[in-house]
Amino acid sequence: MAKGQSPSFVFTLELERHPRLFSILERELEVCRVIYNTVLGMYLKREHQYKREKAYKRCLRQLKGIRHKLGSDQDNPTLIEERKNVYMQLNQLREKYQLTEYAAHQWIKPIRQHFGNQVNAAVAQKIASRAWLAFRQKLFGKATKVRFIRKGEMVSLEGKTNKTGWRYVDRHLVYKDLSTPLCIKPNDEYALTILSRLENQLSFSYTKMEKGKPITMVEPYRVKYVRIVKKVIRGKNRYFADLVIGGYPPTKTKTLGKGPVGLDIGTSTLAVSSLTKAVLWNLADQVEPLSRQIRLLQRRMDRSKRSSNPENYHENGTIKQGKKTWTYSKRYQHLRIR
Repeated sequence: MAKGQSPSFVFTLELERHPRLFSILERELEVCRVIYNTVLGMYLKREHQYKREKAYKRCLRQLKGIRHKLGSDQDNPTLIEERKNVYMQLNQLREKYQLTEYAAHQWIKPIRQHFGNQVNAAVAQKIASRAWLAFRQKLFGKATKVRFIRKGEMVSLEGKTNKTGWRYVDRHLVYKDLSTPLCIKPNDEYALTILSRLENQLSFSYTKMEKGKPITMVEPYRVKYVRIVKKVIRGKNRYFADLVIGGYPPTKTKTLGKGPVGLDIGTSTLAVSSLTKAVLWNLADQVEPLSRQIRLLQRRMDRSKRSSNPENYHENGTIKQGKKTWTYSKRYQHLRIR
């Protein structure tokens, strides 16, 4: 029986800089990428074997015939029962070839051991479940292919509980014997309200159905688990903690006035007029024009690309036709991030 879920919301805060902790996080993200790609590759190999099975092809032919018949007689109980039996046969075939979510939880054990168990078991299982969710779309015909994650593109990891691995404790992100505080603005009433509910363990109530009857449940606010997210902002890596909290988010209060208001929105200004006040604002007046910097960066990228791939260009500088292999230098990659 599936475990009931209580209402939850996500509260995001940035982590204060901690070079050692961030270095560990980068290594774990790379291990998680290897786990994800390995599990996804194993799923694809088993799917290939599964679709070569004669029983699978026979089930597809039966399903096609049953659906054709159901088109003219949708409520035929015999056809509905036959379709149910075919689905059961396909499910047994998937279990035979281990095309299930929990099979991947067994595959990741030797991978974790290969990397010295750097990644927490719960985190590795969540990564395996993420690979299953991606593969499941392809398995059931909702996607045509799955995408492997390139090096450096794994940007998040998460656990299952707030008891092991990466966890939240007293406004800090804790990992083993290391910790770093969360960036909390002193005038952020919304953040302070959420943290106050967590620290005082205030209770909330919700209703769930059990055996067809509504039951009222009462639970304290708590952090269910923590998700670490890496973002590249203006060329720099910044790290954020997504706290998945059980409960309801507080309501943001805003003071609203009364009466009609007229707006005139231009390309660079915004004019507002009411019965008591009229204001003219310049949109993005503090933003510096970046067109020249962007143009210079694009030229530097083009020069770097041409010097790394001279075989892809004619003598007159035009690109050759046909399929080409491009090599991107570290300088080019750094400029692309900027």
